[in-house]
Amino acid sequence: MQMIQSSYRGVSLMVDLGLDRILIPLAIVVGLAGGAMIGAEIAQLQAPAIDFMR
Repeated sequence: MQMIQSSYRGVSLMVDLGLDRILIPLAIVVGLAGGAMIGAEIAQLQAPAIDFMR
């Protein structure tokens, strides 16, 4: 029983470490993409309007 319990703990630790290796870079990429989208919207709002009708 102890062997099963210690094996489960080891597997659980490996899964947790594997999830961290995926989630941290994913969170960084999502944050950068969100910042780029917000920055693009702000830049578009601040840009002067171009009048093509003249």
